[in-house]
Amino acid sequence: MRRSLLTISICGLASIATAPAQAAFPGAPGPIVYAQGMASETESSGGLVAHGPRKNDGSRRLTEDNDDFSPSYSPNGRLIVFASNRDPSETRGQPHIYVMESDGSNVRQLTSGDFSDSNPSFSPNGRLVVFDRAEIGGRGGSQIFSVAVSGGEPHQISDDAGNDSDPTFTPNGKRIVFVSDRQSSARSDRSNIFSMRPDGSRIQLLIGGTRLEYEPDVSPDGRRVAFVSNRDHGPNIFIARIDGRRVRKLTNSHGSCFRTFCFSSPSWSPDGRHIAFHESGRYSSSVEVMRADGRGFAKDFAHGGTEEEGYGSYVGAPSWGPRPR
Repeated sequence: MRRSLLTISICGLASIATAPAQAAFPGAPGPIVYAQGMASETESSGGLVAHGPRKNDGSRRLTEDNDDFSPSYSPNGRLIVFASNRDPSETRGQPHIYVMESDGSNVRQLTSGDFSDSNPSFSPNGRLVVFDRAEIGGRGGSQIFSVAVSGGEPHQISDDAGNDSDPTFTPNGKRIVFVSDRQSSARSDRSNIFSMRPDGSRIQLLIGGTRLEYEPDVSPDGRRVAFVSNRDHGPNIFIARIDGRRVRKLTNSHGSCFRTFCFSSPSWSPDGRHIAFHESGRYSSSVEVMRADGRGFAKDFAHGGTEEEGYGSYVGAPSWGPRPR
């Protein structure tokens, strides 16, 4: 699961387009953070970058490690949690969870051990980080865990024979929304979106179907959820009420990422008016922002492109944070 730039160059941009569910905490729109980097035949470089909330705002690099991915802001906008394989010798090339100040300083490692940890996001009180964990070489699937921002042993929340991943809290902290393959309605149905209490009880199906439903992000007011699905070609970005009703498509991909473009990784703005997302094609990737009602044209905030051999630049999936307070 290592998301190094060289790996991306060889395997293609689709591997970095995926991102965790992001907790959309209410507030004034702050920066958008994403991975960005370059690769050539001789070297690779990259790290996390923060871009201001408007298209014409500048961007600044936060980290210099091209294994950093899946960033997510804290409720007060002062911290960023992310996954990284900064020490590939520690767990056979698998990532762990890290946290840092929003300016990229004071990086601390939160998880360790013989596991693959990814897709982190904060609880609404800012004290916990939820993430998914898979045991390296184990027979079980990935499960949802939490760990205190202050440090300590992770606590397991979900316990299913299948795979649970991409956890994010609702803004009121009463539920965790996540992706799972625990329930299937067709051979093509390999992931649906569920919710549960923070202790892992009262699991409910939110959004299901005969295809894939994944990458949920709950709006700051807790009333809507944005997600990705290939139910109508795509993948495309959809929004629905938090109870899963009134599903509406926001983007219009009609083929695969390699044939045309695909849209993924929605992240609500803290005021709920816009959605940042990832667009990828065969040789391109970009972070774009559209209105939450889907009207108008999306604005390109960052762009990357590669040659046929896979060398060039890329941008990863976005996470939108509140203005620090």
